[in-house]
Amino acid sequence: MKNLKGILAIALLHLFIGCQDVIDVDLPENEPRIILDAIIRIDESQDFSSVRIKASTTSSFFDSNQPAMLSSLQISNEATGDFVLFGPDPSIPGRYIPVPAFGSPVNDMNQAATSFFTTNDPLTLTFTYEDQLFLASTTYVPTTPIDSVEQGDGSLFDDEDTEVIISFTDIPDQENYYVFDFDFGEFLGTEDTFYPGQEFQFSYFYSEALEVGDIVEISILGADEDFYNYINLLVEQSEAGDNPFQTPVTTVRGNYINVTNIDNTDVFDNVDDANNFALGYFAVVQEYKQSFIVE
Repeated sequence: MKNLKGILAIALLHLFIGCQDVIDVDLPENEPRIILDAIIRIDESQDFSSVRIKASTTSSFFDSNQPAMLSSLQISNEATGDFVLFGPDPSIPGRYIPVPAFGSPVNDMNQAATSFFTTNDPLTLTFTYEDQLFLASTTYVPTTPIDSVEQGDGSLFDDEDTEVIISFTDIPDQENYYVFDFDFGEFLGTEDTFYPGQEFQFSYFYSEALEVGDIVEISILGADEDFYNYINLLVEQSEAGDNPFQTPVTTVRGNYINVTNIDNTDVFDNVDDANNFALGYFAVVQEYKQSFIVE
């Protein structure tokens, strides 16, 4: 998107200088689409979690995404009947926070009980936007702590590269996927095919130069195969330095389905309308963090 903007700007500038005429450019108009960013990160050492969900809509070609107003939003555990209701955050448009309700494990600080999310039962998120009902399901995915984070002195393309060296130990005796959040909107997915049950160390190079004294926070997130694939597609389609959780140039389908017209509870044979779906993703994952100061 960034390169396309630059090409259009240069072309218009040359036309303007050459003939001084006003040029009208017709850009593609896409139907606005709802985006729900519901990647819920859990710190199991805390009794309550500050869960925050962001709702927005895609906009025209050059505009940024706009906050969206939902009619309803909740996460439920169908096996136990427990649920968490969400309401608008009065301080940030488009952000939704847990709200206290009868039978809901939410405290008066708008935090939800961590134990609600760290279950083996499937969790289902439903939300309503403009009379359309959307649904996504997931299960909690634990992860492994980061063993160490340190700054290296290597470079990838030029001397301004900042190298960080990360090591962690894979959870043994199972197939594992991990997502690393390197701060500044930079993400990386990895799977344990080549290091099952072993300590693994790798280098990551930041796409933009960091300044001495910058504090960098790195997280490792649990992931199942679907979430891992989703992150990799977002990273692949985002340009270097862009946050992949912004709307990518090519639409990446998440795990939301449109269930507005469902007429049975056994077979979803009339959902997932190809032209009426939500962007974004719902995942509940364990998170470990470590920080370092750029030298």
